[in-house]
Amino acid sequence: MGLSSCKNPSTEHATPQEVVTKVKKAAQLLKDQGMKGLEVLRDGSSEFSWKDTYVFSFNCAEDKVLANPAFPDRVGGDIKQHTDFNGFRYGVKMCEESGRPKGVWVEYIWPRPQGGDPMRKISYVMTVKSLGIQVGSGIYNETITLEELNKLIE
Repeated sequence: MGLSSCKNPSTEHATPQEVVTKVKKAAQLLKDQGMKGLEVLRDGSSEFSWKDTYVFSFNCAEDKVLANPAFPDRVGGDIKQHTDFNGFRYGVKMCEESGRPKGVWVEYIWPRPQGGDPMRKISYVMTVKSLGIQVGSGIYNETITLEELNKLIE
């Protein structure tokens, strides 16, 4: 399990602002290239896999994971059945909330791509309306509040 194929796996941590920027850039890529853009998101050596995180994509309507370079075995899986290490169905929450106009932050317990114990991950997720699919990325952080994160997208 991990980002063995991802570019520059490192001990550097992605910032919340980087996550928002990359998710918006990935959404634009998908708007421009359509579903073909998923190939870029699936590539662990693309700009969408950086530091200790990555951009992922899913389709809530079809209940399917579309891209996940860190955990490629999840592609094709059922997003709404995904649970974190505490049993929380984060996929359902992402699907319920991702249609907000500015996106949403969802927190759950997940391992870093490079390994180690599962920890708090907070993912920023938004819907690419023209395709009806969702795109997101997250940070691994035990202290930042959802209030602080929400200020970035207001």
